[in-house]
Amino acid sequence: MRKLLLLIFIAVGSLLSSGQSAQGRYASRMTADGTLFFINPHKLGDLTNIKRFEYDMTLLTWTDSVTVNFTFESDMMEVPSSLKITSGDKSYVCHDYKSLFIDIKKKHYEIRISSQFAVADIIKIIDSAAPPAFVFTQNNITERAAYKAGAWRKDQRKLSDIVKLYLNSKK
Repeated sequence: MRKLLLLIFIAVGSLLSSGQSAQGRYASRMTADGTLFFINPHKLGDLTNIKRFEYDMTLLTWTDSVTVNFTFESDMMEVPSSLKITSGDKSYVCHDYKSLFIDIKKKHYEIRISSQFAVADIIKIIDSAAPPAFVFTQNNITERAAYKAGAWRKDQRKLSDIVKLYLNSKK
Protein backbone atom coordinates (compact mmCIF):
# COMPACT_ATOMS: atom_id res chain seq x y z
CA MET A 1 0.00 0.00 0.00
CA ARG A 2 2.85 2.38 0.85
CA LYS A 3 4.47 1.74 -2.52
CA LEU A 4 1.20 2.47 -4.30
CA LEU A 5 0.75 5.74 -2.40
CA LEU A 6 4.36 6.69 -3.13
CA LEU A 7 3.86 6.01 -6.86
CA ILE A 8 0.66 8.07 -6.91
CA PHE A 9 2.41 10.92 -5.07
CA ILE A 10 5.32 10.87 -7.55
CA ALA A 11 2.95 10.78 -10.55
CA VAL A 12 0.81 13.66 -9.27
CA GLY A 13 3.92 15.65 -8.37
CA SER A 14 5.38 15.23 -11.85
CA LEU A 15 2.08 16.30 -13.44
CA LEU A 16 1.93 19.42 -11.28
CA SER A 17 5.56 20.32 -11.88
CA SER A 18 5.25 19.99 -15.66
CA GLY A 19 3.14 23.19 -15.83
CA GLN A 20 4.85 26.20 -17.34
CA SER A 21 6.00 28.73 -14.73
CA ALA A 22 6.39 32.39 -15.62
CA GLN A 23 9.40 32.55 -13.32
CA GLY A 24 12.46 33.48 -15.35
CA ARG A 25 10.30 34.86 -18.20
CA TYR A 26 9.98 38.31 -16.61
CA ALA A 27 11.36 40.73 -14.03
CA SER A 28 9.40 43.32 -12.09
CA ARG A 29 10.59 46.40 -10.29
CA MET A 30 8.86 48.93 -8.09
CA THR A 31 9.49 52.52 -9.14
CA ALA A 32 8.34 55.87 -7.80
CA ASP A 33 5.52 55.84 -10.40
CA GLY A 34 4.35 52.23 -10.04
CA THR A 35 5.49 48.79 -11.14
CA LEU A 36 7.53 47.96 -14.23
CA PHE A 37 7.18 44.49 -15.75
CA PHE A 38 9.90 43.48 -18.21
CA ILE A 39 9.16 40.38 -20.26
CA ASN A 40 12.52 38.83 -21.11
CA PRO A 41 13.64 38.38 -24.73
CA HIS A 42 12.14 35.45 -26.59
CA LYS A 43 13.19 34.05 -29.99
CA LEU A 44 10.58 33.12 -32.55
CA GLY A 45 11.20 30.19 -34.87
CA ASP A 46 8.73 30.51 -37.76
CA LEU A 47 10.52 33.08 -39.95
CA THR A 48 9.83 34.40 -43.45
CA ASN A 49 12.42 36.53 -45.31
CA ILE A 50 14.50 37.22 -42.18
CA LYS A 51 17.34 35.35 -40.50
CA ARG A 52 16.62 35.73 -36.76
CA PHE A 53 13.96 37.39 -34.61
CA GLU A 54 13.76 38.11 -30.90
CA TYR A 55 11.33 40.34 -28.97
CA ASP A 56 10.82 41.65 -25.45
CA MET A 57 8.10 43.76 -23.81
CA THR A 58 7.85 46.35 -21.07
CA LEU A 59 4.57 47.03 -19.26
CA LEU A 60 4.31 50.00 -16.91
CA THR A 61 1.39 50.24 -14.48
CA TRP A 62 1.15 54.01 -14.99
CA THR A 63 0.56 53.83 -18.78
CA ASP A 64 -1.92 52.19 -21.13
CA SER A 65 0.68 51.16 -23.68
CA VAL A 66 3.22 48.37 -23.96
CA THR A 67 6.69 48.88 -25.37
CA VAL A 68 7.50 45.98 -27.67
CA ASN A 69 11.14 45.93 -28.76
CA PHE A 70 12.41 43.45 -31.29
CA THR A 71 15.64 42.64 -33.07
CA PHE A 72 15.88 40.87 -36.40
CA GLU A 73 18.50 40.08 -39.02
CA SER A 74 17.79 40.94 -42.62
CA ASP A 75 19.53 41.21 -45.97
CA MET A 76 18.30 44.83 -46.10
CA MET A 77 19.44 47.78 -44.01
CA GLU A 78 16.15 49.71 -44.13
CA VAL A 79 13.84 50.37 -41.22
CA PRO A 80 10.49 48.64 -41.84
CA SER A 81 7.88 50.79 -43.59
CA SER A 82 4.99 49.06 -41.81
CA LEU A 83 4.51 46.98 -38.68
CA LYS A 84 1.66 44.95 -37.24
CA ILE A 85 1.05 41.96 -35.03
CA THR A 86 -1.47 39.44 -36.29
CA SER A 87 -3.30 36.84 -34.25
CA GLY A 88 -5.73 34.59 -36.08
CA ASP A 89 -7.88 36.84 -38.26
CA LYS A 90 -7.13 39.95 -36.15
CA SER A 91 -4.48 42.50 -37.05
CA TYR A 92 -3.03 45.15 -34.72
CA VAL A 93 -1.26 47.88 -36.68
CA CYS A 94 1.50 49.86 -35.01
CA HIS A 95 1.87 53.51 -35.99
CA ASP A 96 4.36 54.40 -33.27
CA TYR A 97 7.70 52.69 -33.88
CA LYS A 98 11.30 53.68 -34.52
CA SER A 99 14.70 52.19 -35.10
CA LEU A 100 16.97 51.97 -32.08
CA PHE A 101 19.99 50.84 -34.10
CA ILE A 102 21.16 49.15 -37.28
CA ASP A 103 24.37 47.12 -37.22
CA ILE A 104 26.28 44.79 -39.55
CA LYS A 105 26.29 41.10 -38.58
CA LYS A 106 28.47 39.10 -40.97
CA LYS A 107 26.56 39.19 -44.28
CA HIS A 108 23.33 40.59 -42.76
CA TYR A 109 22.06 43.64 -40.95
CA GLU A 110 20.83 43.53 -37.39
CA ILE A 111 17.97 45.97 -36.80
CA ARG A 112 16.44 46.84 -33.41
CA ILE A 113 12.98 48.40 -33.39
CA SER A 114 11.03 49.91 -30.51
CA SER A 115 7.24 50.03 -30.85
CA GLN A 116 4.21 50.95 -28.79
CA PHE A 117 0.98 48.95 -28.69
CA ALA A 118 -2.12 49.48 -26.58
CA VAL A 119 -2.27 47.25 -23.49
CA ALA A 120 -5.77 46.14 -24.54
CA ASP A 121 -4.42 44.91 -27.91
CA ILE A 122 -1.54 43.01 -26.31
CA ILE A 123 -4.01 41.35 -23.92
CA LYS A 124 -6.20 40.29 -26.87
CA ILE A 125 -3.14 38.84 -28.62
CA ILE A 126 -2.07 36.91 -25.51
CA ASP A 127 -5.61 35.65 -24.89
CA SER A 128 -5.91 34.29 -28.43
CA ALA A 129 -5.27 30.61 -29.10
CA ALA A 130 -3.84 31.58 -32.50
CA PRO A 131 -0.06 32.05 -32.41
CA PRO A 132 0.83 35.72 -32.93
CA ALA A 133 3.04 36.91 -35.77
CA PHE A 134 5.04 40.09 -36.23
CA VAL A 135 4.57 41.23 -39.82
CA PHE A 136 6.55 44.10 -41.33
CA THR A 137 7.72 45.36 -44.70
CA GLN A 138 11.17 46.34 -45.94
CA ASN A 139 11.57 47.53 -49.55
CA ASN A 140 8.07 46.20 -50.37
CA ILE A 141 9.05 42.73 -49.14
CA THR A 142 6.84 41.28 -46.41
CA GLU A 143 8.75 39.73 -43.55
CA ARG A 144 7.25 37.68 -40.78
CA ALA A 145 8.23 36.17 -37.45
CA ALA A 146 5.75 33.94 -35.63
CA TYR A 147 5.49 31.44 -32.86
CA LYS A 148 5.29 27.82 -33.84
CA ALA A 149 2.01 26.40 -32.48
CA GLY A 150 3.62 24.27 -29.74
CA ALA A 151 5.90 27.09 -28.63
CA TRP A 152 2.92 29.44 -28.40
CA ARG A 153 0.96 27.04 -26.19
CA LYS A 154 3.91 26.90 -23.79
CA ASP A 155 4.62 30.65 -23.72
CA GLN A 156 1.00 31.82 -23.79
CA ARG A 157 0.31 30.69 -20.23
CA LYS A 158 3.45 32.41 -18.95
CA LEU A 159 2.54 35.65 -20.71
CA SER A 160 -1.04 35.42 -19.46
CA ASP A 161 0.16 35.05 -15.86
CA ILE A 162 2.48 38.06 -16.25
CA VAL A 163 -0.37 40.17 -17.64
CA LYS A 164 -2.55 39.13 -14.68
CA LEU A 165 0.19 40.33 -12.30
CA TYR A 166 0.39 43.59 -14.24
CA LEU A 167 -3.39 44.13 -14.11
CA ASN A 168 -3.50 43.36 -10.37
CA SER A 169 -0.69 45.88 -9.81
CA LYS A 170 -2.73 48.60 -11.52
CA LYS A 171 -5.52 48.34 -8.92
